[in-house]
Amino acid sequence: FAAVQNNIIHLYNTYTFECLGSLKGHIGKVTRVCWSKDDNRIITCGMDGAIYEWSIRPLERSPENV
Repeated sequence: FAAVQNNIIHLYNTYTFECLGSLKGHIGKVTRVCWSKDDNRIITCGMDGAIYEWSIRPLERSPENV
């Protein structure tokens, strides 16, 4: 599962509650987090107007498509 603290998204193991990592990239507060159907990616929206796609394995932001 994911928890948000201002502009940082923290990912946790649902069973052990172990922190798997943190995603940083938004300048403003994160307002939405949506998981893909296969749980391999998340989409985040922020108050900064940015929408990012993140890969879970490896834990990084996907390349931007403008």
